[in-house]
Amino acid sequence: MSNWKEVSRQCLRGALEIRRRAFATKSEPICIYDVAEQVGVEVIFRPENSLGGMYSKTSQTILVPAHRPPGRRAFACAHELGHWFFGHGTTLDEISELERYREDTPEERLADTFASYLLMPPWAVNEAFAKRNWNPSNCTAEQAYTIAGQLGVGYETLVQHLRYSMRLVSPNHAKQLLKTTPKQLRCSLFGGAITRHLVIVDRHWVNVAVDLQVGELAILPRGVELEGKSARVVGTHQLGVLIEGYIPGITRAELRDGSWATFVRVSRKDFIGRSIFRHLEDPDVDTISESDL
Repeated sequence: MSNWKEVSRQCLRGALEIRRRAFATKSEPICIYDVAEQVGVEVIFRPENSLGGMYSKTSQTILVPAHRPPGRRAFACAHELGHWFFGHGTTLDEISELERYREDTPEERLADTFASYLLMPPWAVNEAFAKRNWNPSNCTAEQAYTIAGQLGVGYETLVQHLRYSMRLVSPNHAKQLLKTTPKQLRCSLFGGAITRHLVIVDRHWVNVAVDLQVGELAILPRGVELEGKSARVVGTHQLGVLIEGYIPGITRAELRDGSWATFVRVSRKDFIGRSIFRHLEDPDVDTISESDL
């Protein structure tokens, strides 16, 4: 496929078809693992350090590296789902391949482009900015970080998508945004070193659950109340209430006035196994120790 525009159109059509099969609109965020299961592809998290992702055509199964950052895991799953959708054979991607933009084979380029459009279709990106009254052309690092979290992608992945695919961000502004790393942003929000994964959840976070691993953090809107024991409040912040994943399970978060609600789904740290089981409560676990974090 030498025509890049045609490849891009094919990938966008494919991404929209997958969303249709999974009963997701073109403008809403998705959980890629739920979507894969809904279209009949099983997702399994694996512990191999060198695994960037794998699709088995024989078993219709995707293997995702459990120890990678959340955005990397999600993109790996979407990439492998692209191999499935386009009828490619069994593929095994190493981490060294996953962390650079693929141009070595048409199939890899196709799967990468498909993954970008599946996770970040133009309508979903535009709506995420518009309903917050933010302009992507001059967005701040914190704004881009917030939207990346809701879309389930990495901060850098979203910035590059805004620049190269959607052309909503100039090269200079993208360069400025990328000078700030997620770690630096978390440190600036809390005035100290924050190594744990953090998502910023506001009233516009809808249609998709907040997914955390045990020990990971989220800032929820001020005035929220939690119903369930898988997540707990650990502090306050100028942006809202700080919570952490406590034990595997699902907790409901709702504002006291009933104007907004979502689910917080918590899995074990570096969960290994079938994705459909990642939020199951462990009846033998009441608390966690610091060593679990």
